[in-house]
Amino acid sequence: MADIAFFEGRQVTQIPPGHAVSPVVALTTIMTKLVCNPVGQVSVTPIIQDPQLGDYVRELRIFSLPVSGAEPELLLSVRLHALTVKQLEIVTPPSTF
Repeated sequence: MADIAFFEGRQVTQIPPGHAVSPVVALTTIMTKLVCNPVGQVSVTPIIQDPQLGDYVRELRIFSLPVSGAEPELLLSVRLHALTVKQLEIVTPPSTF
C-alpha cells in the first residue's frame, strides 16, 4: 500500500508486485472505432483500490436501450487501472445542448 509521500509526488513507495514486470504496452492496436447505436445508458463506476495490487480501478460501462420487460444489456465495459486516483479522474467538456 502506498504512503502519503507517494500521493504528494515523491515516489518513495515501491511499485506493487503485480506491476513489477518488464514494460509492456497495454494496448497495441493502432486505431479502433466502435459504434454503439443506440446507447441506453453510460455508467462510470467509482474509483476503488484493488486490494491485491494496491492500485486503483474504475470501469466505464455502456448499456443498450432496455427492451420491453428486460434489463438493458451491457454492450461494452472498459476496466482502467492506475497507480494514483488522479490518473482515473474523468473530465468532460460542458454540454452544448
